Amino acid sequence: MKTFFKISAFLMAVMALSTQETNAQVKAGAGMAFGSEIEQVGIQGDIHYRLANTPAIQLSGGFIYYFPKDEQDFYEVNFNGAYIFYEKFMFKSYGYTGLNYSRSSVALEGSDISENAFGLNVGAGAEYDFGGLLAFGDLKYVISEFDQPVFSIGLRIPFGGS
Repeated sequence: MKTFFKISAFLMAVMALSTQETNAQVKAGAGMAFGSEIEQVGIQGDIHYRLANTPAIQLSGGFIYYFPKDEQDFYEVNFNGAYIFYEKFMFKSYGYTGLNYSRSSVALEGSDISENAFGLNVGAGAEYDFGGLLAFGDLKYVISEFDQPVFSIGLRIPFGGS
């Protein structure tokens, strides 16, 4: 698990420190998510990096922590690649796919039972630009041991680039 996070952090750092950063854009976001199979609401944070010289491609990483329910803790880590297929005026829509790591743990009679799963994300989303603040909505399906649709909404702030 530690190796997974180290490799992920290294890849995100390489993207952020790329010398092709002149036309790149980085966005950080926060929002709420709902996992339909686990029936829990959660909070999320994400970072998006729009590649320079390829204006329709963006990479992202994110984390969702679902509020505990019935002694169950659940979170997921996501790394996605997106293709922006529509971008006009202040509206943008995209499709994406990527990797998912999920962990569920349940506290029963003093012991902690946990389960981990790697999976695949397939989803679509949209952003609306309010001028310095981007509202977003995403709907994805996680294909793993924890199969479920996840709906999320929130706000992102762009940093630098065009």
